[in-house]
Amino acid sequence: MFSWRWWFGVALSILPWIVWSKIRDKEDTVRELFIGLVVMLFTVSLDNAGLALDLWHYDYKILPIANMSFPWDYTLFPVGVMLILQFNPKINVYVKALSFAFITAFIFEPFFVWVGMYRMLLWKHCYSFVVYFPLYLFFNYIYKSKLFNK
Repeated sequence: MFSWRWWFGVALSILPWIVWSKIRDKEDTVRELFIGLVVMLFTVSLDNAGLALDLWHYDYKILPIANMSFPWDYTLFPVGVMLILQFNPKINVYVKALSFAFITAFIFEPFFVWVGMYRMLLWKHCYSFVVYFPLYLFFNYIYKSKLFNK
């Protein structure tokens, strides 16, 4: 606690929400927050499954009582998905899903491994890519559904 990694995790847990609150589409807030909640439910569930199966491990946590990565599950992943869904809606959904999966699996995950916050045991970045691609398509489907039409 109070190491640079801990402070980094705290910043990653708060700053993306501040950025999102400033640049979000104000008229679409409810739909975006709903998608954020759905993303959180999926990331927490998948993270807990991976931890239970010893596929990965987090060496630094901002909440010592929680096993999962708070910044990743509750901030980075949901805010990232919400922002990508909001901006450039005319870009092909498969291009967005491919970009999201690639950047998340091959840039962000390796970065967190490099800084020593995340350790992969029986997991590889390519597995994450295969999971993130259809997940983004699913989140996009919910976001575009008629659930929120007036």
